[in-house]
Amino acid sequence: MRRVAYALPVVLVLVTLLAVLGPTQVDADDPGSRSGPLVNRQAREAIRWGTSYLVELQQADGSWPSDAGKKINETYDVFQNGKKISHVGTTSLAVLALLAGGHMPGRGPHGDVMERAIGFILSQVRHNGYIAGGGTRMYSHAFATLALAEVYGVSRTERVREKLQLAVEFTVKCQNATGGWRYVPFTNDSDMSVTVCQIVALRAARNVGIKVPRATIDRALSYIIQSAISENDHPPGPKGAYWYQPYDKRFNRPSFALCAAGLTAMFQAGLYDDDQVRSHIKRFKIRRRSAPPAIADSVDYMDNAYWQVWHRRGHMGPDHYFFYYGNYYGAQAMYQIGGQDPARWRSWYTRVRDHLLERMNPVKTADGKTQAFWRSNVDDTNAYATACALLILQFPLDYLPIHQR
Repeated sequence: MRRVAYALPVVLVLVTLLAVLGPTQVDADDPGSRSGPLVNRQAREAIRWGTSYLVELQQADGSWPSDAGKKINETYDVFQNGKKISHVGTTSLAVLALLAGGHMPGRGPHGDVMERAIGFILSQVRHNGYIAGGGTRMYSHAFATLALAEVYGVSRTERVREKLQLAVEFTVKCQNATGGWRYVPFTNDSDMSVTVCQIVALRAARNVGIKVPRATIDRALSYIIQSAISENDHPPGPKGAYWYQPYDKRFNRPSFALCAAGLTAMFQAGLYDDDQVRSHIKRFKIRRRSAPPAIADSVDYMDNAYWQVWHRRGHMGPDHYFFYYGNYYGAQAMYQIGGQDPARWRSWYTRVRDHLLERMNPVKTADGKTQAFWRSNVDDTNAYATACALLILQFPLDYLPIHQR
C-alpha cells in the first residue's frame, strides 16, 4: 500500500489543481474513452441509458424525488408524508453521478439540468449551514456538502463557496465526543456509515480550499481505528471488518458495507498503510484491546463479504440499498488500492460492473429510445439506485476529483 501523508503540501496542490480543472465535457458522450477496456461496450451503453433515465426524472424545482425516512437496523421506515419528496440526498447523488460522467454545470447537453439541481441544493442550505428538507438528515447533508464541494471545484462560483463554507462549519460543529456523527445533528452517539459520509465531504471541501480543522479529522480517524476488528476483540468479530459502533458492541453487525465505509474513511482522512495507522494510535493514545487489523485484512474481508450480499435474494440482497451504498464506498476503497495493486482493482471493478449490468432494467421510451434504471428498496422512483450505479460504473473515467488517486 503506498504511503501518502494527508497534509503533504505537494499532494494538496495537485489535488486542488485537479479540482479546479475538474471534468471536461469532451468525452462525456463517449464514456469509456478515458478508461481503456474496463468500461466496455455494455457498460458504456448502460451509462448512456442510465444517464438519460436519471435526467428525465428531474423535477421542475431541480430536485430528484425519493422517500424521506430513517434507517432502522436493516430496514427503512418512511416518514409520514415522506413519499417522493424533493430529496436533498438523492439530488446530490444525481449531481455527483452526472459530474462523474463528465457533465458540467451550464455546459453541454445536461448543463441546464446541472444548474437547476445545484440551485435546488443551495436553496436547502439553512442559515446555520444544515442542508436538509422534507425530513432528510445527516446522510443527505453530507452528500449535499460533497456535491457542492465538487461543483465548486469545477465552477469556482462564489455563491456555491459561501453555502459550502456554512455546510462545512455545521458538520464540524456536529462532531460529537466519540469523534463521529449520527443520523441527526448534535447527538451523543455515532456510527460508521454516517461518519464516513462526513469525512469524504470534509476531504472534498478541504481539497477545494475550504478550511477544515485538522483536529476534526484526527478525532474522526481515532473513531475509525477503534471500529476496526482484530482477532482478539471482545465480543469476537471477523478480522478486518468494522464495528457499527466501537463503543457499544452489543448490537453491532459487521458487514460488507461497513467495511467499505471504514476503508474509504481511512484513505480519505490520510491513512494509507499500517505504519501510518500505528503512528496515529501512538500519537493520540488510542485504547484498543489488541493491535488493529492490517489494511490488507480489511480489503480481504470486504472482497469476500461482497459475495454474501450478492448471493442473497430479497432481504439484504442486491436490490437492498446496502448493496448500492456498500459498492459506492467499495469502489472508492478499491480504486485507491488500485494505485498500488492494479490487478486487484481491475478484478473488483469487472465483477461489480458485470453484476450491475445484470441488475439493470432497460426500458423503451415513447419515441423508441432506450433508457435504463436500477432498483432498490428505498423507494420506487429508482433515482437513488440509478445514481449510485452510475457513480460506480463511471469510476474508471476518473472525472470526480474526490475519487482520483
